[in-house]
Amino acid sequence: MEDLREKAFKLLQSNKKQGYSKHLKRDFFYFAPDEIHFHQWFWDSCFHAIVMTEFKVELAIKEIDALLSCQTESGFLPHIIFWKWRLIDIYQFFNSWRKEIHPKFRFFTAEIQPPVIGITLRRIYEKTKSIEFLEKYLPMVQKYFDYLKKERDLDKNSLISIITPMESGMDMAPQFDIPFGNHENDPVDTKGKISAMLGEYKKVKWDLKEIYNLDIFNFEDVAVNAIYLLSLENLVYLWDIIDKDKSRKVKEQYERVKKRLIELFWDEEDKIFYGLYHKGGKEFKAKIKTVSSLFPLCLDIPKKYIDSLIEHIVNKKEFWLTYPIPSVSKDEKSFGPLTDTRYIWRGTTWINTNWFLAKGLLRHGEKELYKKLKAKTIELIEKHGFCEYYDPITGEPGKAMRNFGWSTLAIDI
Repeated sequence: MEDLREKAFKLLQSNKKQGYSKHLKRDFFYFAPDEIHFHQWFWDSCFHAIVMTEFKVELAIKEIDALLSCQTESGFLPHIIFWKWRLIDIYQFFNSWRKEIHPKFRFFTAEIQPPVIGITLRRIYEKTKSIEFLEKYLPMVQKYFDYLKKERDLDKNSLISIITPMESGMDMAPQFDIPFGNHENDPVDTKGKISAMLGEYKKVKWDLKEIYNLDIFNFEDVAVNAIYLLSLENLVYLWDIIDKDKSRKVKEQYERVKKRLIELFWDEEDKIFYGLYHKGGKEFKAKIKTVSSLFPLCLDIPKKYIDSLIEHIVNKKEFWLTYPIPSVSKDEKSFGPLTDTRYIWRGTTWINTNWFLAKGLLRHGEKELYKKLKAKTIELIEKHGFCEYYDPITGEPGKAMRNFGWSTLAIDI
């Protein structure tokens, strides 16, 4: 394990980016996801900082500082920050990201990603015990969660919505096929629908009210909201150190969101959680079992729900494959896993989701299952290195990116 830790540290260091951004007019420091993905991604950065606390916590702070330096007045934090462009990045910008650019801020996107940052903030604090750190960064992070509460809870049910599949971090996951009317789960179709949707969003300058009125994609995702809850839980803990009244208020929000997550996402027939999508003023469940459906395992919720989720995880016809936990249940028609394509999250196994679920197993005292999941995860790394994703049956990484930063989370499982 010590050798793996050393490799993880060297990998993050090899992906380090730092310098001065001429267009953002400030210094930057972050760990890129990999050699190809040159820029700073929100939840990747949060994961990288978590791992870096095990080595050099001051570098974890620099990473989060760069991320938070791009916070807008509303509290919004972007999905991707373009600190610096190479020639190839300019080409990719016009082909891949042009439609996603924030209308007021040219050098980052208009989307969000899963709000992992509350978890990251607590991890850094636990390493530093610095009140000064909390006083500087906790209000900034809270401002982001205030933005999510105000701007992303359209129907005022306490859960937050995503407006593109990419905001989930699980870009092509098949539960997102359904709002596009793609009931055959053809990833080519969904990719085309996403591209068309981004064009419509660009026309309305990414105005959230206009986007909601377009009624193309408004999805309350299980994993996104579970991560939202985990971060709120950590903010409660952190605020209690410097402002007990603020901690109490965030705790009230946390309890309200948790109650609604169970009420609205739980499916009593299938004994699992499903996300919701909105169409024509109505709400529907996206009934496809994916790794997102399992994320409430990470939360402090009643045992009956945890027991049901574990039954799904250990079922060899669903999630307990040779290299668990796949991003789609094997018994779903949308299970790919499409490892040899770039249609991602169609059944491949990912280290970051294993990290979340491993923590959930530990939280609920499932030590033996946790040990099995940890062993399988480490085996993938030892066989193939820190890859973006893996085939859940063969373990092969296929067309996954190599030397992928967030897969260093394996050392923290």
